[in-house]
Amino acid sequence: MTGMERVPMGPPWSVDLIADLHAGVLPPEVAAQLRPRVEADPEANEILRALDATLEDLQALPPLPMPDHVAARIDAALAAEARPAAPVVSLAEARKRRNRRLGLGGAGVLVAAAAAFGIVMAVSPGGQQAKTPPAAQETPKTSTNTAAPPLALKRDELGSAVGDVLKAQNFGPLETPDRLAGCLKGGGITSSGNPLGISPITLDGKDAVMAILPAGLGQYRLVVLDPKTCGPDKPEGVLADTTIKPR
Repeated sequence: MTGMERVPMGPPWSVDLIADLHAGVLPPEVAAQLRPRVEADPEANEILRALDATLEDLQALPPLPMPDHVAARIDAALAAEARPAAPVVSLAEARKRRNRRLGLGGAGVLVAAAAAFGIVMAVSPGGQQAKTPPAAQETPKTSTNTAAPPLALKRDELGSAVGDVLKAQNFGPLETPDRLAGCLKGGGITSSGNPLGISPITLDGKDAVMAILPAGLGQYRLVVLDPKTCGPDKPEGVLADTTIKPR
């Protein structure tokens, strides 16, 4: 409503109108004129007192905690949002990369065409059979290990690795989720489902595995395990256990 607001006539007034007055959602000029009239009417004033009592009862209730499974789903969604998206590549760039992988870029196209032409000439009817050279021996290729080394962390630097570990689902020497669950159980740590992120690291120079677990809304539980000693009955296998709230 704009301009001069009409004050609803009454009594009687509807319960919805009295509730709006009680909640303070009516325009100020309407509420200023309506409240004295409502409070002077016994029936309407009784509704106001009932709304006051209901509000007091609600304010006295203890805060309701968020269910763990809901908090875990929210944490998982936030973690997924924090992971960097795959870069967008143009169609032309994708074609260039494909050609490079196939060896057809530039001179490679000419070589492939010449080879195809030579094959046609060799098998064409009436033509002389060309002597084909013996197949060249393939030069053995030595595979190079391009895997990045594990993150090297100190005990007070675990929070700095959250972004990198959230991007990974690498169980490393623990190998399976079941082995991880057993190690967590040994440390008295309960967790439902897969971790938000897991990756091999070194902690103060010692080989370890770091897992990030949900710990309530907006919080992460960082657990570092020794894969050589952790297990269902081995609490000493938990090297670190801390909860953080990322900024």
